[in-house]
Amino acid sequence: MKILFLTSKLPHAEVAGGHRIIYQRIKYLSECGHKVGLLAFINRETDEQIESLRPLLCDLHTLPHPKRNIFIRAFHDYLSLSRPAVFWKSYSKEMVKKVGEVAEQGKYDLIIAEFSEMGQYLHKNPYLSAVHTIISCHRCVTASYEKYRELGEVRLKLHLKSIPQLRGLQKYEFNMYRSADRILVLTPQDRFTMQYYAQDLAISVVPSGIDIDYIQEKPAVKKEPIVLLTGFMDDPANEDGVEWFYHHVWPKLRERRPDVKFYIVGSSPRACIRRLAEKDDRIVVTGKVEDIRPYRNQARVLVSPIRLGSGMRLKVLEAMAGGLPVVSTSLGVAGLEAQTGVNCLVADTPELFTQSVEWLLTDRALAERMSKAACELVEKKHPLEEGLRLFEKTIQSVVEG
Repeated sequence: MKILFLTSKLPHAEVAGGHRIIYQRIKYLSECGHKVGLLAFINRETDEQIESLRPLLCDLHTLPHPKRNIFIRAFHDYLSLSRPAVFWKSYSKEMVKKVGEVAEQGKYDLIIAEFSEMGQYLHKNPYLSAVHTIISCHRCVTASYEKYRELGEVRLKLHLKSIPQLRGLQKYEFNMYRSADRILVLTPQDRFTMQYYAQDLAISVVPSGIDIDYIQEKPAVKKEPIVLLTGFMDDPANEDGVEWFYHHVWPKLRERRPDVKFYIVGSSPRACIRRLAEKDDRIVVTGKVEDIRPYRNQARVLVSPIRLGSGMRLKVLEAMAGGLPVVSTSLGVAGLEAQTGVNCLVADTPELFTQSVEWLLTDRALAERMSKAACELVEKKHPLEEGLRLFEKTIQSVVEG
């Protein structure tokens, strides 16, 4: 097959999160003999990162990520015109034309838009000729904004933004999905959520696997009393998780454990997150790091206080594979075979979350037993090769009709 990927960020070997899933898919398909092209937005990626992809690709095109005037962006955020603001932020007329041009010149069998925001370049694109299309939905945008509106504790700005967004968001998003040949989601829960809004969608569940060898290849280091939270900090779900943990869990944990430190690791932290480190010398905000594995190896506990969003929590699986015990909300481990007290601790109240973190910091035997069970879960249920084979089989079925 000849497959063109559309991505909102360059998916290279050093990237984390959902874009690492995309990199693994591209690498696997290329190694299986398929011809793979990539059309991606770039922001601050280096020439070395861009060039590192060329051996895997038959075709590589990049465009600068759209830059928005802050006043125009605010106007779209709250007055949402024909294109919902969450899609408009990633919209580029140049990308619309480029998708049609690259697809035509490359004679591709299939185009895969990774993340819903890139699906807009397949929907009603006047420059795009007949070609099979897939939208890989890493999260349902409508469901996320519904959650912002329902959850009264989220930042007022985000809560207010969600109200005008919802007016046209659901209609636009699901019309876009219907225009594709297939929708891919990461978990059965995601499929259930999508079909709640539109039962007629053609949806396939293709879970992500974990490259355990990559996770474990860094040498072990001495553990320190560090509580680690990771993720892209410009994601509202991660930002909300940081603020919830800081306000509702950290004060009691800090008081009970004078030696504990809180590390917030991930790119693009907003000023409100960076200020936390200025207020408290036991909080470290790193911003973007080249390799997250040394931070995981040094920490004692990974926390995933997620209350918003959907999709597979890759950071939780990677922590489990790396032997780092996890404390999470129920939503933070949704889609995983998580058993509280066996392979993780699940807590949805501040009191229980605080106690769970403290248990793992104090009880080394519990932490070791839980880490071992979590690693066995990942090895058994989330091997990288199995997920990638299913991905290849699914996209092949779309091309063959």
